[in-house]
Amino acid sequence: MIYDDKKFIGQVIKNARKKTKLTQNQLAEAIGMSEKNLGNIENGKQFPQVNNFLHIMEFLNIPLEDFGVNNISCADESKQELLKMFLSVKPKHAESYCKIIELIKNITD
Repeated sequence: MIYDDKKFIGQVIKNARKKTKLTQNQLAEAIGMSEKNLGNIENGKQFPQVNNFLHIMEFLNIPLEDFGVNNISCADESKQELLKMFLSVKPKHAESYCKIIELIKNITD
């Protein structure tokens, strides 16, 4: 199962940041985002944008497994392939991917 709970994701990031003994300000500055935005993510008030999420994961060395990616139990291989493509997207294209997926989701729901 992939955990898509804002609080869960924020807590994983917060724990990893604290483990490296960084302040929110230090991490935010290192990855180019605002401290307020990082605080909102860590407190479960918002999801990180994909590009920020990937930067955080890379900077803090957080494996995807910490977010439940290794436990995907869906039998639908196309979902797994879509996830692989999405996770490998270049940060500059991530926002566009999100918008496209949201549009498709709205049309099919």
